[in-house]
Amino acid sequence: MFRDDVERVLRDRRQRDGYLFPAYDDYCFGNVPDTVRSVLDAGGRRTLPSDVFDGVETGVDTVVLVLVDGFGLDGWKRHRPRCDLLDRLAEAGTVTPLTSVYPSETAAAITTLETGRLPCEHGCVGWNVYDPRSDTAFLPLGGEVKSGASAERVPEGSIVGCESLYARMRDAGVDSHRLQPFDAGGEAVTQHTYDGLGSFGERLSTAVAASGDPGYVYAYVPHVDQVSHAEGTDSRAYGETVAAVCEQIDAALRRIGRRTAERTLLLVTADHGHVNTDPDRNVDLSANATVTANLRRHADGTPVKMSGSPRNVHLHLRRGTVSDARLALSDYDARTFTRREALDRDLFGDRPATDRFRRRCGDLVFTHRDSGTWFGDVEPEKLSYVGMHGGLNPAEMLVPFAAVRASALG
Repeated sequence: MFRDDVERVLRDRRQRDGYLFPAYDDYCFGNVPDTVRSVLDAGGRRTLPSDVFDGVETGVDTVVLVLVDGFGLDGWKRHRPRCDLLDRLAEAGTVTPLTSVYPSETAAAITTLETGRLPCEHGCVGWNVYDPRSDTAFLPLGGEVKSGASAERVPEGSIVGCESLYARMRDAGVDSHRLQPFDAGGEAVTQHTYDGLGSFGERLSTAVAASGDPGYVYAYVPHVDQVSHAEGTDSRAYGETVAAVCEQIDAALRRIGRRTAERTLLLVTADHGHVNTDPDRNVDLSANATVTANLRRHADGTPVKMSGSPRNVHLHLRRGTVSDARLALSDYDARTFTRREALDRDLFGDRPATDRFRRRCGDLVFTHRDSGTWFGDVEPEKLSYVGMHGGLNPAEMLVPFAAVRASALG
C-alpha cells in the first residue's frame, strides 16, 4: 500500500508558498528512531503514527533499517515502475510519506537517527557548524575543522553532547549493528563495512546474521545522494544507481534464511530528497557586499562563512547588523528567518532548544526556493552541484518510509 493520502495531508498542513515545513508531531523522519525502539520494546519518546505499519506484522526479533541517502519521495514514485523491489515494498508492505527534519541534510538527519534527538537538541544545524564557544567551523560528521581554530579536528564528544541511540538500545537489551562504507566506530554498536555498492547486499546479510535477539541493524547507502549532487535526479546515472541499490537490497534478502526473514521487519527510508538546481543560476553570496561586510569574524579576522550549507545558510553576524543583512537578502526568491523566528515556528524541532543549538544557529537562516546559495570565494565547487538539499522545497523535504515483513517480499 502506498499512502498517497498522507502526502496530500502533509502538503495541505505543512506547505506554504512552495515551502514545506517539518511535521515533527507525527509523520516526520525525526520520529523514526523512537519507532524502531518501540517495535523492539526498547522505549522511545514519540513514534510515527501507528498506521505506518498498517497491514504489517511488527512482532519481530530484528529490525533492519536501510537508509538510502538522498532518495526522496519524488524519486521513489518515479522509479517504482522501473524497480521491482520498490513495487513489491508497496504491494507487500506499507509505504508512507514523511517529512525530513530541518535542515533536510545528512549531518542533521543522521545525527537525529543515531541519537533520537531533533536538531534543536543535538545542535548539528547543517553540513557545516560554527560554534562561537570554540570559534571553530567544522564538519559534524567526522569533526574536520573548516575555519577558525588551528586544530585539525573537533573532539567527537563536543559535537553532539547527547547519548547515542545505540547506548539506550543496549540498556534495553537490544544488540545493535551498523553497516557503512567506512568505519565510524562508536559506542554500543557493532560496526560493519563494505567496499562498494556491489558488496552491500552480501555485507548486509552478514550483519543481519550476526545480530542478536532482539537486534537492530542500520545500513547506510550514500550512492544515490552522490550521483544526485553530480548529475541531478533526472539523469540516467541516477536511475541506474537507484536500480543498483534495489538489486543489492534484494541480494541481501535472498541471503537471509527463511526463518530469520519471518522474524525480521525491513524498513527502507531516506534522510532527504533533492531539488535540481541550475549551476549557472546558483547564487554566490560572496558577491553580496552587505552580507559579507556584516559577517562575524574569527579571532584571526577572517569572516565566518562555513556554517550550514548551500540550501541552509547560517549567517553569524556582527552585533546590530541583522536588519541590514536581511534587507540585503530580500531580492532573492528565498525565505529568511531570524534565530528567534526559527525557534518560534519550531523550524529545527518542537522540543526545547539546547544552549548548544542556540549558539550554533545563525543570526539569520537563509534558504532559497530552488537554487543553491553559498560563498564561491571559499567553496566554488558547491555552486556547481546540480542536485542539492537542506532547504524546504517539497522535493528535498518529502521522503518515503517503507515497512514490510522481510519474508513477505518473496
